[in-house]
Amino acid sequence: MTDKLRHWWGGLSLRERWLVGVAGVLALGVLIWGVARPAVAAFIDLESRHRAAIEREGRVKAKVQLLGRTPAKSGAAAAEAQAIDQYLAQSAGEIGLMLDRNEARGGGQATIAIATAKAPVLIDWLASLEAQGFVVDQLTITPAADGTVGLTAELRKGGR
Repeated sequence: MTDKLRHWWGGLSLRERWLVGVAGVLALGVLIWGVARPAVAAFIDLESRHRAAIEREGRVKAKVQLLGRTPAKSGAAAAEAQAIDQYLAQSAGEIGLMLDRNEARGGGQATIAIATAKAPVLIDWLASLEAQGFVVDQLTITPAADGTVGLTAELRKGGR
């Protein structure tokens, strides 16, 4: 086989040898590109999936810790010891949320507004408030163009 290939190569002129050599290099480049490009894309996809899995794991751990806490007495009792608006501001601040509006309305009720927050964080915070004995009377969540959400809500202490 190699003898046939040498004989064929020997029968080519110098110009034809150059053309066949350039064509061989180009074909080799296309083959390498055809293998390397999907491999790199697969590694990038694996990395993004890994980051998403780590983020999900953190959220699940936080939810498990939240579920493992003692029942609602601590949040509602703490809210009764201080004004509801102060408790909501402190609770939101502990997880990095900023209340843009926080108005106590007597009788253990408050109206809050948050301009921008990540939806999972916001929903987890509301769920933790409900687990502590708060009731959400009215809730409006508005999506923003940058992927965050805004919230307005009316909350009250449970049992009323």
